[in-house]
Amino acid sequence: MPLDPVTQSINDVVMTMRAAAPTPSVQDLREGYEVAIELIGAKETACDVQHVAVGGLPALLFTPPVHDDGLLVWFHGGGFVIGSAALSRNEVDRLAVASRCRAVSVDYRLAPEHRPPAAQYDAIAAATWCVANAAHLGVDPARIAVGGDSAGGNLAAVAAQRVAGLAAQVLIYPGVHLSVDVLDDLPYQEGYFLDRATLDLFAACCEGEIDGADPLVSPILASRDVLAAVPPAYIATAEYDPIRDQGLAYANALRAAGVDVVAEHFDSQMHGFFSMPEIIDDARGAIEHAGAFIARQFHGREGSTTS
Repeated sequence: MPLDPVTQSINDVVMTMRAAAPTPSVQDLREGYEVAIELIGAKETACDVQHVAVGGLPALLFTPPVHDDGLLVWFHGGGFVIGSAALSRNEVDRLAVASRCRAVSVDYRLAPEHRPPAAQYDAIAAATWCVANAAHLGVDPARIAVGGDSAGGNLAAVAAQRVAGLAAQVLIYPGVHLSVDVLDDLPYQEGYFLDRATLDLFAACCEGEIDGADPLVSPILASRDVLAAVPPAYIATAEYDPIRDQGLAYANALRAAGVDVVAEHFDSQMHGFFSMPEIIDDARGAIEHAGAFIARQFHGREGSTTS
């Protein structure tokens, strides 16, 4: 199936800009991504949004008009190099509403200033802090989920393996194998929003401190016993995505370990679509489905009432 027409129009703009511009620097990518998200993002949020600190990390707390005592801890995408909690507000705002729970979007340390596994340690620390400080946040410690897209999906998967007591995980086209050895075998390396040149730039920013064979950064390489202990997962993948097969393989690995998995493949979408709910129907659909999944996991656990 070809790309969704709206997604294709976005991809065409990206390809035109790439053809006209020199190889971007990290700062160019950061600034360009910020401009793009600001242009296509919502001007207002349905949730009340407050600046908070989560385990010493800056974060945004989203409180929807109707919510129970659950909490989603969210990690934004961006190859561990770009993005922020503020720039993920479009999807997190909608996720909080769809899940009927609060959500905290975490600003973890980025490369190349802080190379992985700094981000992974931040994700573990943030999720651990939220569980330990549930009462301070006004949430039920039995109703805490983690989630993220792309690099953030990696962080959520890592946290789900290393923080006990989590109720659910939401992984949106997660990169779960960070070894540079896998890059040559990726599909769709050219012609789409996420391409090989961008992946190579992200890898260069992250190299030096990272061991791609370590489950701390490549959660798909965790042992079966570790995988068997993680919470139920919602995993979304996109067809026109170089890291498509990583998400599909992780869903299969979790299932093989006995974990309940809801996997959804969007065969007319590309990497990044989830962050564009204002203009892409499938993004809104994926957010609704992920939110419904979180709500089901929370409501299956003992806790308090809806606010």
